[in-house]
Amino acid sequence: MQSNTDSSGTSGTYSQTVGLLYVFNLIVGTGALALPKAFQSAGWLLSISLLTFSAFMSYVAATFVIEALSVANAVLSKKRRVEYDDVVVADGPSTFEIAKKVEVSEMASMFLSKVSLVFSYFAIIIYLFGDLAIYSTTVPKSAMNIVCSTINASIVKSSDPCHESWPEILTRMTVYRFFVIVFVVVVCLPMVIAGITKTRHIQIMTTLSRWAAFILMISLATMQLSSQGAAAHPPAYNFHGFGSLFGCAVYAFMCHHSIPSLITPMRTKENVFGKIAVVYGIVGVFYFTLSLTGAFAFEHVQDIYTLNFLHDDNTSFVYSIIDYFLALFPIITLTSSYPIIALTLINNFKVVKDILCPKTGQENESLLEADNQVEDNDTDDEREARNGNPARNEKTIFDVLVPTLVLALPTFLSLLTDDMLLLASITGSFPGVAVQFAIPCLLVTAARKHARSVLNFPVPRKNNSPFQSPFWIMLISSWAGFSMIMVLLNLVGVKF
Repeated sequence: MQSNTDSSGTSGTYSQTVGLLYVFNLIVGTGALALPKAFQSAGWLLSISLLTFSAFMSYVAATFVIEALSVANAVLSKKRRVEYDDVVVADGPSTFEIAKKVEVSEMASMFLSKVSLVFSYFAIIIYLFGDLAIYSTTVPKSAMNIVCSTINASIVKSSDPCHESWPEILTRMTVYRFFVIVFVVVVCLPMVIAGITKTRHIQIMTTLSRWAAFILMISLATMQLSSQGAAAHPPAYNFHGFGSLFGCAVYAFMCHHSIPSLITPMRTKENVFGKIAVVYGIVGVFYFTLSLTGAFAFEHVQDIYTLNFLHDDNTSFVYSIIDYFLALFPIITLTSSYPIIALTLINNFKVVKDILCPKTGQENESLLEADNQVEDNDTDDEREARNGNPARNEKTIFDVLVPTLVLALPTFLSLLTDDMLLLASITGSFPGVAVQFAIPCLLVTAARKHARSVLNFPVPRKNNSPFQSPFWIMLISSWAGFSMIMVLLNLVGVKF
């Protein structure tokens, strides 16, 4: 067993319970805020069924990442031997112990072909672009709704005035776009330029605020249902809402790119597959409770669920404090995460450039790993984002163009639309499918082959995913392909 040093690939260890809590916090991110609207649109029965199956497929893919991680550790253990061919069969199982953090990108470099490697990078890059677009839409839209008049009394349009007494030019969309520019240019751009990332104190603050926000939303919606009854009666199913629901489900269960950072520091990995299954089950119950109470408690669920609690009929001081806290919740959490995602995206572009145009004597550096959701245990990723590539100190056109593109493209998308549900469904349905399903399947297939043919030892049972049959890879692939087709049909307006 490795010690707690840099050579172990971790900055410290923690108990398995703490590690599982980190996994829970990572999964339950701001993507959950779009689920109640998706539930109300797709119908309660279809939503429960699809979210359950999507969560199961996500769990299967997560076990694939862990198995590939064990093979990657065996590869590194073999490389550390004095004699390259000194592989003793009796010592085989011990080399598969997960002692060193090997990011998904590093595993891709170990096991995948150049074509698959580039595909993996581009999938993550596009996914991170979607992440930034969601962030630069959610924060300004929340700010706009705090400033503008009520949205719960009736359905409002983006062309409606922010306030009746304000000039007509100051519509809700105009105010929203103003906040988009302020958020990106005034708030986030300086942090990206300075390479600022979250500190431990901000991590603690965002974790506590997330727990408080979700518990409050569930409690308030439940109280409203108990006192006033159901304000809406969603149908059992509405297949026209399949696309939004699937994309949000993928986005809501995204954690795969950060699994190595969370699993490796655990002091024990005993029965880790079963315990992660329990975490997925708890997250599923949490999502069902949040989404079903919201879908029935409000006549019109907003695409950012926290906005349903803003400017409501209860005007007491305590409720006002709670409502504004919930409205500010996405602003607090996403503003602190935006620079990390942006810096990681910039570094990914540089890695792809090095892969496609390699430099003599220069190794490919590690890829990603951050998301929307790496908000609660991403110190290693923050370090990668902050440091970038130390060998590249000189400024080139590429170094100027990439940061500009990274900030400009998501901002442009946010200026075009304030529909966070649309952005979340597209991000989850296309690049999200690649990150959550395709890349883990590619990794575990190549890792198993590498273990048999190069390491001359199969993956030990304790490190094996419970899903060994090729059937599971085919099932995930079929599910992902079917769902992407359904999402595309929904987007072009096909009725079912």
